[in-house]
Amino acid sequence: MCVLDETKECDGCMECMVCDLDPSKPCDNCGKCLNIRDYATIKIDKVIFDPDYDKKD
Repeated sequence: MCVLDETKECDGCMECMVCDLDPSKPCDNCGKCLNIRDYATIKIDKVIFDPDYDKKD
């Protein structure tokens, strides 16, 4: 099925592979349209230690 129009079958038009930011070029999965960064940060609220983690069976 077509990912852009779910009512029709894929006919190989490749319209789905066009860059969203520059329609004159094919998508190269750069991620700029998704605002992907080289790194991400998270905030840690709490660290919970498992008392049984270091115990050996």
